[in-house]
Formats: sequence, structure tokens, C-alpha cells
Amino acid sequence: MSARGESLRIAASMTVACALGALVLGGVYVATERYARAARADGERRAVVELLGLDASASIQEVGQFLIPDRGEVVYEARPFGAGGAPARRLAFTLDGRLVAGDAQAGGEKPRPLGRLFIATRGGAPLGFVVEGVARGYKNRIRFLIGLDRDFAITGVRVVEHEEDPGLGAEVATRAFGGQFIGRGARDAAALEVTRDPMPEDWRAALAQLSRVPAAPWRERQRGLIERERARPIYAVTGATISSRALTEGLKTTVDHFRRRWALLEPALGGAR
Repeated sequence: MSARGESLRIAASMTVACALGALVLGGVYVATERYARAARADGERRAVVELLGLDASASIQEVGQFLIPDRGEVVYEARPFGAGGAPARRLAFTLDGRLVAGDAQAGGEKPRPLGRLFIATRGGAPLGFVVEGVARGYKNRIRFLIGLDRDFAITGVRVVEHEEDPGLGAEVATRAFGGQFIGRGARDAAALEVTRDPMPEDWRAALAQLSRVPAAPWRERQRGLIERERARPIYAVTGATISSRALTEGLKTTVDHFRRRWALLEPALGGAR
């Protein structure tokens, strides 16, 4: 075989090998990505159920929020949680809160995701809400979920994504740190500050139990301490004041934004099932 023919044979063999390798890698990616999406959805459902203390009689709606900059509108798409292919109920509002008449289908510029919220109902009545928020931490963004009862008191906080340093900023993702927000109403949350003062030992011991006890019975058991701490600041993680403040400020903004938006959404989604 000539040198040219040998070169063509080698090139063809390499092309076939690369194509087969790409097919295998593509198949692995599709399979693992599908599994990862299912695992994330399952983890989010567990988080929503735990944050609100729901049972099987509750229904959950997932509401996506999107900004359409060229139209100056915020679009909300609601569907049963986990039913990604189900038709969505759509509502659109202007940035100053006026309902947009007609079809809220997005057009023109691509919508920008603004996070999600979850509405839990039973018999058509709201039980509570879980709102997704994002804050800028020390290293990167911190994504979290906030549980709120029907009166907007915090039932729990769950950090679901972060890149903070292990042993320092990463401690804001613990149940103990998030437990400091439990029981604080919307007004309490709006006034929250972060302190580097040492945490009282009885409160530290109570918060440590959250790693072993569900939040709902814990709230009942620690009602006295929760009430005492409502008027006090959030105790920063030692050596991670920036991360502590980032999550606290992100929570304040997220709760306030949702409280005001719910006044607009409630007429259409308050009895969503």
C-alpha cells in the first residue's frame, strides 16, 4: 500500500474512533444529565415538604418567574410541581405591578429567569410558600430556599448551592445556621442584622438539634428560645462574616420581594392546586 493510501486509512480509522467516542460520551452525558435533573427535582420536593411540614394531602405548585426586558414585564408560569411538560398558567405584570391583559406568552427578547417559588395548598387554601433566592457570597453565588407560612413567618432556610470555603463560609449551609431565621416574621426579617458577638450556649445547643430533628417538632419544642431570639440579630459563623451577611441580606430581599409580589399573584394563584 502506498504512503498516501496508508495515511488515508489511518485518518479514516481515527475519524471512526472519534465518532464512536463522541456517541458514547454523548449518550453518557444525556443519561447522567437526566438522572441529575431527576435527583435535583426529588431533592427540591423533599426540601419543600420539610420546610413547610407538609403531608400527602397537600398540593404543590411550582411557579417560574421570568423578566422580559424589551417589554418591561415579569411573567409567571405556574404548573403542578414535577409536571414539567404540563401546560402552564401564565400571568404577566409590568414592572410597576399592573396586570397585562391578554396572552402572556413571551415574545421578542429571550426571558431572563428570576428564580422560582412553590405554593402549597390544601382544599384550595394556601398552607405556605417556598421561595428561591440567590445572594453573592464570599466566593460565588449562594442559592437558597426559604420556607414561609401563610403569614410570611419563616419556617426554615435551606442552602442548595454554594462554593464557600469548607469549615468557614460553608457553615451557612448547615441546618444550625439556617435555624436562626425560623419563627421570624416579615417585619423581623426586614430588620435583621448580623453580629459577631458570641452565640448564647442554650441557643447553640438548641440549633444543634436541627441536624437530627425535623423543623416542625423542633419549633414546638424550642418555642421559648425562638421567641426570645426574634428580637436579636443573626450570629455570624466565626471567620465567615461575609458569607453570613450575604445569606442574611439575600433572605431579607427575597422575603420582602415575595411578600409584595404575592399581593399581585394571590387573586390568580392563591387557590392553585
